[in-house]
Amino acid sequence: MNNRGTAFLTAAFSLVLLVLAAGYFVLRTYTPPASATPVTPEVRQFGLSLHGFKADQATMRHWVPSTIVVNVGDTVILRVTNHDADSSHGFALAAFNISVSAIAPGKTETFRFRATRPGIYHYGCGLAGCAPDHAAQTGQLVVLGSQ
Repeated sequence: MNNRGTAFLTAAFSLVLLVLAAGYFVLRTYTPPASATPVTPEVRQFGLSLHGFKADQATMRHWVPSTIVVNVGDTVILRVTNHDADSSHGFALAAFNISVSAIAPGKTETFRFRATRPGIYHYGCGLAGCAPDHAAQTGQLVVLGSQ
């Protein structure tokens, strides 16, 4: 090998070594952003109420809150109360095998489950034909994170 080839090989080797050393030091000092750190599972409790509001000749029923947000791994406690004085309503969150056929007016049922997988899951009244707006009595559970 001539001097020119040896100099090129030495320069290339030195450059690769320098890049590897720089990468090592960057990785040693890198701190991931807060959003990339794992979330510690918690116990989260929510009061979920079905309310009926009179509007003109009709009564509109909806869940308050209409959206619940938790993280994967959280233990969720839902206290579901029927505040509709006119009729019984059920509660169903099929993705987590939760269902009760009827909750009398003013009564509360409590459910406890673990949010095991991310996604958006719908809940609603589990008592078919409870009221004319039965199909609109829905809400959503949002589970953030990854499995």
